[in-house]
Amino acid sequence: MDLAEMPGRLERLLRANGEPEDVRVTDVTPIVGGYSLVMASFTATSSSGGSRTLVLRADPPADAALAPTDRAREWELLSALTARGDMPMPAARMADLTGEHLGRPGIVLDFVDGTQLHSHLASADPSAYPDLSAALAESIASVHAVGEAALPPSFERPGSWDAYIDELIARWRGIEATHAERDPFIRWVAGWLDANRPPPAPLTLVHGEFQAYNVILNATGGLDIVDWEFAHIGDPRTDLGWFQQVAAFSPPDLIGADPLAFCERYCKASGLSPEVVNPLTIGYFSILGAADAIGSLLQGIAAMANGENHLITSAYLTSAVAFTHRLWREGVLGLEAAMAAVTAQMEAAQ
Repeated sequence: MDLAEMPGRLERLLRANGEPEDVRVTDVTPIVGGYSLVMASFTATSSSGGSRTLVLRADPPADAALAPTDRAREWELLSALTARGDMPMPAARMADLTGEHLGRPGIVLDFVDGTQLHSHLASADPSAYPDLSAALAESIASVHAVGEAALPPSFERPGSWDAYIDELIARWRGIEATHAERDPFIRWVAGWLDANRPPPAPLTLVHGEFQAYNVILNATGGLDIVDWEFAHIGDPRTDLGWFQQVAAFSPPDLIGADPLAFCERYCKASGLSPEVVNPLTIGYFSILGAADAIGSLLQGIAAMANGENHLITSAYLTSAVAFTHRLWREGVLGLEAAMAAVTAQMEAAQ
């Protein structure tokens, strides 16, 4: 992103979306830390709107896209959710889906004045975790309450819950089948997932990358969820499992701090039963939902080896492969033992 050009480009976009001719853009500041998009905050000042801070989310260069996503699809969702007025997220304001003004497809959102939840947890006293965990459960439950019927027509609707799970398990097998080298461990995980499916849950809006890095503790003490490019229709436990998957690499784990309390609060907020949402079913989805992430990771490593990308991220993530093998093996064996214990307790009670 050429910082010298961006104020003028953003001013043209703002004018094309109704801002007055005297609008001026200053303080364009790159936002670092994400892997998939080019992001920057900026200040827009005009005679009609005063001064406000906004955020640009734009496509990266093709050879620097770790996990390519679609700005038009993201805009369609965020503009629909903004119109609802009840989502814990920054409002979507405008888009340049052809790159006419920005030089690349991009969208503009409100800026959330607050602290990233992960950064806050790193310095917070653990005594604050219960309240934060409860707020987290309620925030993501409000997302899952949207339901698939309210989502844009372009969002693919799985034929059924089983079809959705079949597809996720097939992604695990597909990753191993198409990777540059064989990885029998991935086939082993896929087989275990297929044999240990949990009770079904209603399909709904799923954020797709729900983690402490994508949650902002705002100025009023509420939680706003950002970075929606991987949103889709699916099982809501995919989000809960992904939160724990990321926390395994980058603790603390706000769900795992007291998983029973989190599940109780989430069930109360969502209306789902404890049979459907509990620490074991979340654990299952923490493994199942990692297919796309591990697939992108392995594709990036292969592309780096073939000279097709220059991302230092891909080089860094080579060390994550063996680590994830160990995490998934420990997770699978732990879940298996816990499931067996629950079954034994139920049989004894009968």
